Amino acid sequence: MKLYRSILFVPGNRSEWIEKAPKYGSDALILDLEDAVPNEEKKASRDIVRDGIKSLKERGVPAVVRVNGLDTGLTGEDVEAVVSEGLVAIAIPKLETKEEVLKVDAWIQFFEQKAGLPENSVEIIALPETARGIKDAYELATACPRVGNVVGGVSARSGDITKAIGYKWTPGSLETLYLSSHVLLAARSAGVEYPLMVGSLEVGDTELVRAQLQRGREVGYRSTLAIHPSAIPIANEIFSPTEEEILWNIGVLEAMSKAEEEGIAAVTYDGMMIDYAHVRNALDLINQAEGFGIEVPEYPEVKAL
Repeated sequence: MKLYRSILFVPGNRSEWIEKAPKYGSDALILDLEDAVPNEEKKASRDIVRDGIKSLKERGVPAVVRVNGLDTGLTGEDVEAVVSEGLVAIAIPKLETKEEVLKVDAWIQFFEQKAGLPENSVEIIALPETARGIKDAYELATACPRVGNVVGGVSARSGDITKAIGYKWTPGSLETLYLSSHVLLAARSAGVEYPLMVGSLEVGDTELVRAQLQRGREVGYRSTLAIHPSAIPIANEIFSPTEEEILWNIGVLEAMSKAEEEGIAAVTYDGMMIDYAHVRNALDLINQAEGFGIEVPEYPEVKAL
């Protein structure tokens, strides 16, 4: 799945919110048909979301949709309604088994063909929100090639995972550090390059939001689902390469370029030994920065196999 530093949730029954959401600066939007939509409006919201996907595509904004879980009986028709040009992924809540993923995969494949879309153009984002789903995160992530991400993240005072696991919430979220690390490792083991986390629900405390996102980045998460627009600038900052990181990695390339001129492939830089493995990391980070429109100074061309 492509690196989106921030993906902002928008209730799928609020067309006016969908229209104004791009102004907050998230890299993508996730239009919600599940818990943010009143039960009596879920079916009517499908048309709103489909129209929203079309409008967002015209504005160059990638759209994800969170559909209702398989136990609701709404999932199949949700998928039918939203699979259209401009949709990049469908997020499936409360997934527990490989068989559930494959069922959704089959639905998406059928409606992709019906809509004339390229095969596998719509990815699956797995949302494990039960004890079994979290435990088997690797099985969800590897259920089929369409799975582009499996979501972990910080704890919340209340919600599906809180109920499923039974932990006692603290602002530091250490009670869920193992859970988030477990899902992260499952995602990376499955080949997910940019693991995705759920951001903080504590929208009234931006310092706590920052601290929780920072911890997620330090553990290894690379992007977040954001609940509130106030988190977007924080997420975009935390999940973007910093100026210090960019300059350090340019230094890696400069040191390795000089090493190549001397006929060697390992050299000391900033007190550590570096070689071509560090070149690969440097180029990856610099490419990300350039992709986000961050100005990057000139750097030497160094290639690594």
